[in-house]
Amino acid sequence: MIDPGLQGRVAVVTGANSGIGAVIARVLAGHGALVVIHYLDAPPTDPGKPYAVEFAFKGEAGALSVGEDIRRAGGQASWVSGDLADFDTIPKIFAHAEDAFGPVSVLVNNAAHCELPDTILSVSGASIDRHFRVNTRAAVLLMSEFTRRFRQHNLEEGRIINISTDAAQAFATQIAYGASKAALEAFTRSVAIEVGRFGITVNTVAPGPVQTGWIQPDLEQQVLPSIPMGRLGTPEDIAHAVVFLASTQTGWLTGQVIKVSGGHAL
Repeated sequence: MIDPGLQGRVAVVTGANSGIGAVIARVLAGHGALVVIHYLDAPPTDPGKPYAVEFAFKGEAGALSVGEDIRRAGGQASWVSGDLADFDTIPKIFAHAEDAFGPVSVLVNNAAHCELPDTILSVSGASIDRHFRVNTRAAVLLMSEFTRRFRQHNLEEGRIINISTDAAQAFATQIAYGASKAALEAFTRSVAIEVGRFGITVNTVAPGPVQTGWIQPDLEQQVLPSIPMGRLGTPEDIAHAVVFLASTQTGWLTGQVIKVSGGHAL
């Protein structure tokens, strides 16, 4: 096993209290990173107009569980809550990380907003805004805050890893979600060009269908024929790709969108 060089490096993982984010946090910690687990402490709602949000909401309990898992395994973790739709959350996450462990050198933009239905017949201005506020705007503001603080602390090697979806370029039935991720991929390339001179790489992992408990057997049978490798992905598949992009071995790899999808949606 190649040493990724993460020992003692501070990593912030957004949306790390469940699903793929939780496994990313655990795997980074297993390689010696000091992990800050960001989580949403209450389900998002639109005042006066509740809407269904598709995700496994586990709040603070999920964050505590992930953090305790990391500590039991001999790693170090801290956790901080905040709604990424709120501008003020962004600096608070980094302030917490610096107080807990020191300057952040790895940022994983994993948190996402997804609501259904999300089709051309159901879409609204409000639903588009909700998707883009978290999936695009917040991720860009996190990258901006990361870069400012990285420079203030005179760090030399930084890693930003965004999490998209392999169907971002054409995601029928999840059009606002897919478009918000496609925008994040565009920002990945642009930001990589701007921050390369500071020693920061910016890349995106675009997962295919990953089993985090939401893919039922009938849906799995529908999806499998479109996956050349013949199986659903696991959160570990995505986490290992994130570790690679966070490693010291990828110092000249930047601006890339890497599909970790078993060949799905190529």
